[in-house]
Amino acid sequence: MEFSLSTQSIEKLKANTLLVGVFADHLLTEMAHQIDEANEGVLADIIKHKEFTAKVGETLSLRNLKNVKAREVLFVGLGESSDYDEDTFLKAFTQAIKSVRGETIAVDVAGWGCQERSFSWTLMHMAICATTLQEPLREADINEKDKRKVVFILNEKGEDFAEALRLGETIGHAMNEAKWLGNLPPNTCTPAFLAEIAKSYKSLKNVTVKVHNRKAIEKIGMTSFLAVSQGSVVEPHFIEVHYMGGKKDEAPVCLVGKGITLDAGGLCLKPGSSMLEMKYDMCGAAAVLASVHAAALMKLPINVIALVPACENLPDANAIKPSDVIKTLSGLTVEVLNTDAEGRLILADALTYAKRYEPQSIVDVATLTGACVVSLGDVYNGLFVNDPILCDSLELAADVSMDAVWALPFNGKYKNMIKSNVADIANIGPRGKAGAPIAATFLAKFIDDEMPWAHLDVAGTANTGGTMGKSTARPVSLLVTWLHQLAHTRTE
Repeated sequence: MEFSLSTQSIEKLKANTLLVGVFADHLLTEMAHQIDEANEGVLADIIKHKEFTAKVGETLSLRNLKNVKAREVLFVGLGESSDYDEDTFLKAFTQAIKSVRGETIAVDVAGWGCQERSFSWTLMHMAICATTLQEPLREADINEKDKRKVVFILNEKGEDFAEALRLGETIGHAMNEAKWLGNLPPNTCTPAFLAEIAKSYKSLKNVTVKVHNRKAIEKIGMTSFLAVSQGSVVEPHFIEVHYMGGKKDEAPVCLVGKGITLDAGGLCLKPGSSMLEMKYDMCGAAAVLASVHAAALMKLPINVIALVPACENLPDANAIKPSDVIKTLSGLTVEVLNTDAEGRLILADALTYAKRYEPQSIVDVATLTGACVVSLGDVYNGLFVNDPILCDSLELAADVSMDAVWALPFNGKYKNMIKSNVADIANIGPRGKAGAPIAATFLAKFIDDEMPWAHLDVAGTANTGGTMGKSTARPVSLLVTWLHQLAHTRTE
């Protein structure tokens, strides 16, 4: 879709369809009231006779109305005004934009606004909704192919509105990219395929890409990462995308994404029904790649490095075995009590590697634990963070992006749960106890105490379940919003 802003009145603005919100308790928005008054109360009469109840997402099409240039006015139900909130807004607008077939759509932004949310916020989310309207299940759908134009009507123009619209559109395209990657079958979306996607970003200004093959990974010393990959004939790849949009001497933000392109569990084999969803175990990688791509497209004045350890976790004669002890890039040794707790093993080396860039902060994203799904379901991303300032900034971005997080405890007494008799640490804790905090505690072993770090466990949010499941692209909206806020803070 093509987006634009306008301050033209509805008497002059040309469009096939004008979208106007209406509340179920007959409280008309300003524009709805204006249109109704100019047309002898036609809308009020329809509502009075309950021919249109204005329940959330319900639509009423009226054509050739007076004092309206648009051929059609599509009134959209917003539900009861007392219940109207961000979730209702998103549900109603998504349904409305799906219902429109005209080539040009005009939207009354003020009439859709939520209390305590700015019109810039409303614009941003309208752009995200419209851009992600179709599920990108095919390569041709990575970027929305809808040729329609959407004109957002405002009382005044402003740089904030233009920036919000640009941000929303970019987030939408980044979400489409992450969804597409997540939905691909594992025989297509291999570690080499992810590397090729990363290489495609090199055409953008200030972007460089490094892809390390097995030999290079061995040279680096990422033995924990290689141990996970050794059960598969598919070559592992360690992917680096550097976007240097800020000052040369400014410390970068590091995003680390888990890239297990198929997780069968290794020798601790998963049940067949669970394995069907394990192509989504690279959704963390998809999220960080799409996010750094978005930062480059927006030309944000910050430095961002995305790191992706990508491999498969399969059972084979050469696969790591339960009770094996492996050495990590940091020098710490790990007793592998469960080969299906592999994500933390590849992230351990990637987090250690990130330190060489002396980042200002590190955020890793991983579909890491079923325990997080049990705790938070598909509503919240699990947030484990060691720095209050970083925690506040991520929670703010989560609120703005509507990509919710919930901060959970780790470290402390959880450290005792990953003790090992034969190694520095074990890769799992006691069965059935605090799986998500223990995983975060394990990862924290590879982070310096003074380094601001956050771990996002997206096992419950990155995809919907079952044989008809799909990637959700979470937490792309959160990450891109956070990077945008960091860039805005730098320029103030």
